[in-house]
Amino acid sequence: MGVLSVDTAAHAATSAATFVLLGKLYLTIAAQGGARFKAGSRPPEDAKLSLTKTMGAAKIPQTFGLATSAAADASVDTVKQEKYKMNDLRWQRIVMNDLENIPIGLIIAWSSLLSAYSPKTHSVLVISFAAFRLFHTYSYAKALQPHRAIGWIGGITTATLMALNGLVGVLAQL
Repeated sequence: MGVLSVDTAAHAATSAATFVLLGKLYLTIAAQGGARFKAGSRPPEDAKLSLTKTMGAAKIPQTFGLATSAAADASVDTVKQEKYKMNDLRWQRIVMNDLENIPIGLIIAWSSLLSAYSPKTHSVLVISFAAFRLFHTYSYAKALQPHRAIGWIGGITTATLMALNGLVGVLAQL
């Protein structure tokens, strides 16, 4: 039975990447929440929150985005409302994409840390994974293509290479 050891630098890189992605998650969710206020897609009770004024959405009814009364209201610019709705959907998709990719990426990062064939490679890959996910979110929020695709492909590539580095590390011990 072997002794499990973890490279200090690889551990630090994995911890730093996890912390950065946690902060990114919180900022992304906050941005999504703000977009939802302006689009009127929050629950009706959220209209009572002081955030509606802070977000510039005091005149926009919060109806889960289902009511059409905002369009009939002359004080609400329908072109602006459509822009807000599209922005809301954009942030929803950013969050969904994060939920599809970041948890599995971090599971791979932490599990492959324990068996990394090359701890230096692991460190580079885990930091690159976090960087690609940040780049993906920025590109998606700013509607940049092919930048968004590069961020997504970079993220899944680095996660796959982390898993491979971990697998090679395990096989090298057999």
